[in-house]
Amino acid sequence: MKKITIEALLTWAFTKELGKVGSGGTYAGPGYSVAWSGLLEMAALGTMVDRSPNVYGAIPGFVYEGEPAADAVVVGDAVRALAHEGFEIADGWNPVPDWIDELGLIAEAVEKLAAEQRKRADRLSGRHILSLVITSAVLDRGPTWQGNAPKTVMVEHRGKPAWFVMRKAKDRTGKIYEYENNGFDQRRQRPYKGAYRKWCLDRSIRGDVLSRLDWQLWQSALELLHLRLSAPKCLSSHELLPFRPNRAPWKLALGIAQITDNVG
Repeated sequence: MKKITIEALLTWAFTKELGKVGSGGTYAGPGYSVAWSGLLEMAALGTMVDRSPNVYGAIPGFVYEGEPAADAVVVGDAVRALAHEGFEIADGWNPVPDWIDELGLIAEAVEKLAAEQRKRADRLSGRHILSLVITSAVLDRGPTWQGNAPKTVMVEHRGKPAWFVMRKAKDRTGKIYEYENNGFDQRRQRPYKGAYRKWCLDRSIRGDVLSRLDWQLWQSALELLHLRLSAPKCLSSHELLPFRPNRAPWKLALGIAQITDNVG
């Protein structure tokens, strides 16, 4: 029995063995094109892929090389089963604790993105996880999570710091409501009484946050695969080494203890 990590086992299965299914022009059933969507870019693989993926999401070879190893098929089936899984984002999820957020603007943006993903559910679905696992196996690395913190800047209007003020008005029913309005008196060239300034982030953090979400989803998927593939008599020629998910490497980089996991 060859001892191997779950990551190395997946890379071996998807880069060395599962491409044999449907190779040489033989039909291998409907492919999971969604599982290969992240690999069709030339920048990722350095080459163009002009064949459809097989049932395991692997690109078949042009020359028949025999049947895939039995363990590779078991691995492929376990990965395919991820399409039926679902993952959740817990309340209070914070994928960027290493970013300074004195005004709470980052936390507000993260919560909006988390709420959006909970409603859409496509990124938390099994099909997205399936794509993540196969992409990472073929590229032999996990999703990129490194990112620099955004800067906090003052909200501007026409290149100058903007002023805001809260005002009151009545609706058609006579009910009083508040609304935010321009807080700068153009005639007197000074802010109105009670006016205030606002701050914002200098860029969108959507890409950074979703990249870290993908990392955590990938780690949760690896944990699940490790559990299932470690079952007695599941693999015939490989033995999985222990696996402990590292869901927040950005914390380790700063020496922050990983106390809880918020995605899984």
